[in-house]
Amino acid sequence: MKPIKPSSKERKRYILFKLKSDKEVEKDDVQKLVIQAGLQFLGELNMARSGLQFLADTWNKKNMTGIVRTGHKFVNETKAALALIKGKVTASTIKTSGSLDKLKQIQKKVK
Repeated sequence: MKPIKPSSKERKRYILFKLKSDKEVEKDDVQKLVIQAGLQFLGELNMARSGLQFLADTWNKKNMTGIVRTGHKFVNETKAALALIKGKVTASTIKTSGSLDKLKQIQKKVK
């Protein structure tokens, strides 16, 4: 079986977001919120096409920030899905990048 050419692979984008809540939120709860928001806004088919994933190892409990990964064609839809998170928690996007390392550096500076 031939390997996939780099030009044929999906380009990834990473979105740094911040949650606002009265109390601290665990990373398992954040993962559920992101997946529910994606399914509600995008639907199952576009959720699969976008490749939306919450990167659990990037969750910062102190700053309430995290990073999600999505396809380059679904960046705006993913931002809209995050903005539509309902309940006692609200989410806002801070920065979008093609590099995970750059966002991790910015995440350390966010207060």
